[in-house]
Amino acid sequence: MSSKVSLLLLLGLFLRETNSLYSGEENRKYIARLSDQDPLIDECTSMPRVGNQLKLESVIRAIVNGEWERVELVHRMANEACTLELKHDIYETLWLEWQQDKHVYDPFKILDFYNQLNNQSNVPTTLLQKVYQTFVSRIAQLLSMPFHIDSPNTEFPLVTKLLLQLSQSPQSYTRDILETLFDAVLTLESPLSVAQRLDIFNASITQLTMANLQLLNRSEVRINSSASTILMDNLRQLINRLDFTFEEDYSLLLKVYRLLPSEIGLLFIAQKVCLRKANNDNEYLYECSGPSNMCTKTRNQEYASFVVKRQHNDANNRTQFAFQNPYWDDRYLELWTDGNVYSSSNIYWLHVMPVQDGVAIYDAATSTSMICGGDPAHWSGNLHYAYVVLAEDFDAHRDECTWIIEDCSY
Repeated sequence: MSSKVSLLLLLGLFLRETNSLYSGEENRKYIARLSDQDPLIDECTSMPRVGNQLKLESVIRAIVNGEWERVELVHRMANEACTLELKHDIYETLWLEWQQDKHVYDPFKILDFYNQLNNQSNVPTTLLQKVYQTFVSRIAQLLSMPFHIDSPNTEFPLVTKLLLQLSQSPQSYTRDILETLFDAVLTLESPLSVAQRLDIFNASITQLTMANLQLLNRSEVRINSSASTILMDNLRQLINRLDFTFEEDYSLLLKVYRLLPSEIGLLFIAQKVCLRKANNDNEYLYECSGPSNMCTKTRNQEYASFVVKRQHNDANNRTQFAFQNPYWDDRYLELWTDGNVYSSSNIYWLHVMPVQDGVAIYDAATSTSMICGGDPAHWSGNLHYAYVVLAEDFDAHRDECTWIIEDCSY
């Protein structure tokens, strides 16, 4: 006899011994239905009641008997229930019994249980919310440990493991967990202390970005300039990382860049941009009126405005940008191997990287060359030609090669 049938026979004996309303024949029908042996598929099943109190806890315990892979039989029992009220009672009792088996200490066992319930019909919404909130609260509690220990070199393998598991779940889960986590730790720790410890979320760059953004949006942090400064610095460092990309959530990327409008955020949100030298308020990059050479010249928004195009197309999946000038016959900004900067009819991809006081603009193909301007050695009369400098020489040419991105949409 299979263990499944044995359990169901045990359930039948239990029902007969608890002064149930079931007759032996009804027990047989119920057990047979659960074991797929009952041909009377149009019948539903009642459950025993004594003084209007359901005996579900003992029934579920008899079915499961500590082996939770058998919970499928309880789901079947709920599906066989005659009334919606009884279905709900079965699931509510199942949750109480599940907690007594101490699964509640492992947040991802709670999540597994939540997913099981979520796949069933007629599970009360209030119960699903209760189970989900238990998962959120438990994992937030475990993740809070590093925020209360003043030792930067301490490792937290459990936290790392939980974050790795969490990275496989929907971002909405992470968002809810972070909110609950910050609610708890900010009652005991200062905003500055919490901001300084966010590097624990290093299992995923997405998690790390979400943590910085959500903490930055907290009222406790908005009034704390030191904490806000640290979080903004964290975000600036993140966008310099080679793996900073959010193809799966473009809105998250925009949230970061909207915080940095003087740097490269405008490349994502402005209709047109202008490129200005960081060390000169009236020196902009556009065509020289010559044979497609690019110069730095006084501001003329019509001439200097670029439409920005974007793509993810390199080995590191970084965002690449192309600058197209509508006034100059829709030609693109391009670096040439002869050391000059031109406009071209062919699209040409560039990397834009934040640096101190602005951005640096590199060729996307190799990231070894960058656009610069301002050296009189490259001037010819009133034509101040832009030119190419090796990326490795940036520090020696910082003033020449740092640019400010301005919104020239209007």
